[in-house]
Amino acid sequence: MSADLHLVSSAAIGSGEIRDLVVSLGGEPQPAAGAPDVTVLVRGDGAVVVYPFPPDEPIRAAALREECARALGAPPRTRIVLEVLPGRESEWIAAEIVLAAADRWPLAIRDFGEAVITVAELYRRLARRRSGFFRPEDREAPLPGRRRTRVDEATLLLPGGVTPERFARIVRSLGGRLAPDDRADAVLERAGAWVWVRLRPPGAPPVDPSAAALHDAVLGPPPYTAVVLEIFEGTPSQLLAAELVEAAAEHWPLMVRGGSGQAMTADDVRARVAMGAADIFDP
Repeated sequence: MSADLHLVSSAAIGSGEIRDLVVSLGGEPQPAAGAPDVTVLVRGDGAVVVYPFPPDEPIRAAALREECARALGAPPRTRIVLEVLPGRESEWIAAEIVLAAADRWPLAIRDFGEAVITVAELYRRLARRRSGFFRPEDREAPLPGRRRTRVDEATLLLPGGVTPERFARIVRSLGGRLAPDDRADAVLERAGAWVWVRLRPPGAPPVDPSAAALHDAVLGPPPYTAVVLEIFEGTPSQLLAAELVEAAAEHWPLMVRGGSGQAMTADDVRARVAMGAADIFDP
């Protein structure tokens, strides 16, 4: 059974703008009689149908109108309804739409339990839950992998023009999620494998003098953007981190600083994967 998620904004947003946002994420128009700007975003087994309402159409439920006004700090002007089909994948699609909309317009969110929350509260839920982040009654869980014992660390160095936001898109393209937390900015999870990602703004990360010439040849001169990977124990996590390195290397030149401080190129990482190394990032 599907569930409805209501987004309310203090901005006057045209229905066509909402349609275009969903289409930019890979959605398709699905016009209906009297509702020409309905869109649907399908990915894997998940799907979300987006129904925009015209700006300044009254919100008749007084309690909802007042709660949204408090959350927004201004009178609500536009309402959007997301019909979220059952399943975890649909929840993630809905979260992607909400966060993309929040990048453009002020938003309040009425979740599946009819509680009105802010975008900041949604980020907190995303950081603590693997699913059910639109259900306030669900018990919040710590970040995946928090209780695991052994963690390897590797640092990717990229040209300074690569912002944390651009790298975060690579993480999300692999199925990862943003997880603003005291330990991680993003989490990549797959079939029992875990990689936490910490994103750093461009700076001058320390480079071993003996490897400085190699870094200059591959990356150019500093500043560099550093991305720290916490790789949880087990071969699957090592391979998942290597997949992230490969995905990043398709976009930018990079170097990898292994757990013991050694410098590796993307080709070095590929070679260790090919040889079946048990510890890819700490030769």
